[in-house]
Amino acid sequence: MKASLAGAVSFLGPLLAAMAVQAQTVPTTGQQPAATGTTQPVNVTVWQSRQHTVLQKERAVTDPSMPGLVPSLFTPGGIPSKPTANSAHSIAPQPYLFSLDTKGGDNVGKTMARAGVYLTGWDASEYSGVPAGGINHGSFFNNFAGIGLDLDMQKLAHIPGAKIHFLADDVAGQGHAGEFTGSNWGYVSYWGNHDGFQIREFTWDQALFKNKVFLLAGRSMPKGGEFDGSDLYCKFPTFMCSVPTTMTINGSMPSFVTSSWGVRLLIKPTEKSYIKGGIWEAEPWLKATNHNSWPGPDWGFDKSEGEFIPVEGGYRTNFSNDRFPRAYDIGFIYDDAKYSDPLYNTAGQPKALFGGNAQSRRGRTQFYIQAQQMIWKPDARDTRGLILFGAANIMTSGDAPVKDGFVLGVFDWGPFRARPRDSVGLVVQTLRWDRRLVQDMNDTMQKQGHHNQWNGQETMLEINYGANIAPGITLTPYFQYIWNPDELAMSRPQPDVHYAVQSGLLLNIQFNPAFGLPMLHRVRN
Repeated sequence: MKASLAGAVSFLGPLLAAMAVQAQTVPTTGQQPAATGTTQPVNVTVWQSRQHTVLQKERAVTDPSMPGLVPSLFTPGGIPSKPTANSAHSIAPQPYLFSLDTKGGDNVGKTMARAGVYLTGWDASEYSGVPAGGINHGSFFNNFAGIGLDLDMQKLAHIPGAKIHFLADDVAGQGHAGEFTGSNWGYVSYWGNHDGFQIREFTWDQALFKNKVFLLAGRSMPKGGEFDGSDLYCKFPTFMCSVPTTMTINGSMPSFVTSSWGVRLLIKPTEKSYIKGGIWEAEPWLKATNHNSWPGPDWGFDKSEGEFIPVEGGYRTNFSNDRFPRAYDIGFIYDDAKYSDPLYNTAGQPKALFGGNAQSRRGRTQFYIQAQQMIWKPDARDTRGLILFGAANIMTSGDAPVKDGFVLGVFDWGPFRARPRDSVGLVVQTLRWDRRLVQDMNDTMQKQGHHNQWNGQETMLEINYGANIAPGITLTPYFQYIWNPDELAMSRPQPDVHYAVQSGLLLNIQFNPAFGLPMLHRVRN
């Protein structure tokens, strides 16, 4: 497996260059058709993200899985249709307080884009406090930032349909919220290996067969939303980011802030449907090193402990082809990496009571399903509306920490006509823990002299308001309530910790819309 994956990576560039076809073209904001329904020529492959005002006749090209122009950590996910006179569009302008977009930055971005070079990035700063419940009360600050380059190889090297993506991220701050709430998984936005500057992605992205097939290979991370994900999740600052928490907890892959070798194949049978699958090197060694996935020892294949293989199929629409956009997908994950049994030691005894090293096991499988649907609009022509979404992750073999995970939420895009780019979100997530993990935690409490039973289920709720105060800049106050904090990170769990309250403020700056930088379109589904 190691040799075959290494060979695939080494020969990928020449092979894809030979097979390449002309890359897709998508319209920029400035090239939207007028209200009459007439279309203008489209011959560029960039998304122009400068949005000082939303013109009444604008037609928004949108990510298929969520409302158009919602700031996210990722570039758009699908291939938008050309807007028509029937496409939904933003009717009212957003009253921004200020703008960071200057002609200087705009001109630099356009000059670079003409040469095939696109800057991208974000900065998310979050201040949070735990005033009630949990195991401690206090406040803390975290910062998560990313900076990257996307290269259009058609312009740079005359390779049709080819792109290169590079992204590095930085995690910094005062540690995890679990030190206050007691919940190890109630706050995952900054759950990284450690503070540090790390490679998130370094890939070759190739469109083939008239944009019916897309091959991505290099250093990447399936947990970052590539599978079982939605940009909509990143509108919630606490326990949702890119994917449902169950996938993050149960997979052998290291944290989503780093990367390992992988290949993903995406097939588009129709405009609205897709099938994709991939294989990644499971490299737990990354969790215990300060190497941060930069070129070095972990770029070899000798640190691999197995393969992480997800597959997914789905159906997605957007505002250019559906007045009530929807997204449905179903997936399966096979993870053959080693993991530690949550209950038994190598002698087959409960390790919490008898000590020793955890029993080594191999192989886990997981099934998941997701659904998102805009169900109501105040105006059928507008992009404002109410979205329902839900997800379920079910372990089908192995003893991962979470047996079943469920997500249910509602997202109101443009709750007020006067502020069409603001949002209100509410989400609830329930984690049902594996029976062996429950027994291990009960044994741990028993050994410490407690007679309490560890709760086999943890539920989290978040409600927030996202105020889009400037192009690409959103200020989001939020409130979180946790039932039965898990205390999994504590060597001595405390009894009678039944709830925790957390509140905070997130400042999210997406560089492309904030500074008027063009964005190179990529296809994820």
